[in-house]
Amino acid sequence: QEPESAAGCSEGLFFGLTLLPLEDVVEEWRFWREVDEDPATGASATLRAMQSSIPPGWIRAEYSQRGWLPLVADKAGNYLGVDMNPDAKGSAGQVIVFGRDFDTKVALWRGEGEAGWARWLASFVEELEAGEGFELGNGDGSEGEEDDVGYDSYFFDGTAAKGGARDIGGGIRLTGEYKGWPVLEALADRSMRRWIDAGIM
Repeated sequence: QEPESAAGCSEGLFFGLTLLPLEDVVEEWRFWREVDEDPATGASATLRAMQSSIPPGWIRAEYSQRGWLPLVADKAGNYLGVDMNPDAKGSAGQVIVFGRDFDTKVALWRGEGEAGWARWLASFVEELEAGEGFELGNGDGSEGEEDDVGYDSYFFDGTAAKGGARDIGGGIRLTGEYKGWPVLEALADRSMRRWIDAGIM
């Protein structure tokens, strides 16, 4: 992709998250292959025992996995990507949230199946066209900002640092129920609720 195009899409398109150029996808994937062998992380039996999947059995219960291709990043070690090596109940191509802060990996609602990335992108466009759950922001932090008092989610353990994981940038920002949430946590939480409503969990 052209440098100008990368600059235009890298910030803001996915609620401030970075859409990775192909070179960065490869670089991030290679970094995580080092993590696979690290006895303190990917190769730690204790850490691996803490991993889970939503829905259960769809995503391998690993800290890191060769089959996870990072496509969108929050600059804090977390990703939206495609799972090419799913667990028994999942499908290759499903869109998942994974990374440093996600011991519970989540298959995104409307991102399931072999055409998961195309299906999820189509649903993302539909949401943008509907104009619900987001706003176009100026990024100056002056309008309607709330502090983090009382912030909590299923995925928040109280240790995550402010910064990359939150909806940053002056582009599209989350509003309503998920205003102020880290974007990947919001996507994961919303998907978890929809899987529950659908009777999958």
